[in-house]
Amino acid sequence: MRRASAVLGSMILAAWAAAAQAQVDTAMVHVGPQDGGTEAFVSWPAGKAAAPGIVVVQEWWGLNNQIRDVARRLSREGYVAIVPDLYHGKVATDPEQAHVLLRGLENDVALEELSGAIRWLRAEPRVGKKHIGVVGFCMGGGLAQGLAMKSQEISAVVMFYGLTATDAKSLAGLHAPVQGHFGEQDDGIPIVKVEALRSGLKQAGKTGEIYLYAGAGHAFMNDTRPSYHPDAARQGWARMLAFFQKNLRRS
Repeated sequence: MRRASAVLGSMILAAWAAAAQAQVDTAMVHVGPQDGGTEAFVSWPAGKAAAPGIVVVQEWWGLNNQIRDVARRLSREGYVAIVPDLYHGKVATDPEQAHVLLRGLENDVALEELSGAIRWLRAEPRVGKKHIGVVGFCMGGGLAQGLAMKSQEISAVVMFYGLTATDAKSLAGLHAPVQGHFGEQDDGIPIVKVEALRSGLKQAGKTGEIYLYAGAGHAFMNDTRPSYHPDAARQGWARMLAFFQKNLRRS
């Protein structure tokens, strides 16, 4: 039994190593109308085969290197990932600056720019008629949920520690199954709110997977911050990939 477990573990590590080495193509594109909209970072799996698309929604820091790396990691797993620049060129490096940029963000405008990213993916030959998902972190978690309420183009939504709607009436507007990830030690999103989301999804008759991570706080996925929790991050990433595999790669 130990030998079998060791072999399985080696196979998983080998698969992760292969994925980490996979080549991707990247570019900056414009989403939305030419006299408006915003720029977006896009990452494709190398090659011309069509793949599902994923809209990645930034944390409150902006379109920085860390969120670009999330897109590249998704492309190494076989997805076309697009990250709209919701701050229009501004990037925060400290919490005070990030809070100022967050306060200046208009929710309706952000959702329209995210919808522009969906339209861009839908017009992209390497996505075509494939399914489209969305994943958001922190500020982006709530926006990801909002996008799944706004657009019927979304087939799966993943939220990492975002403040979200929890009442059944609001959640009834969801157009896609939801997966949520939260840290048990997140002071900004207490467990009572997480359980309210779980209950609200059930009452609304929506498909939802809600996970709590012991020992993890807010922003446990961000490997550039002191809040990074390696075990929770690895488990959350694996669960997200399985969720997208199930909902975006179906016929």
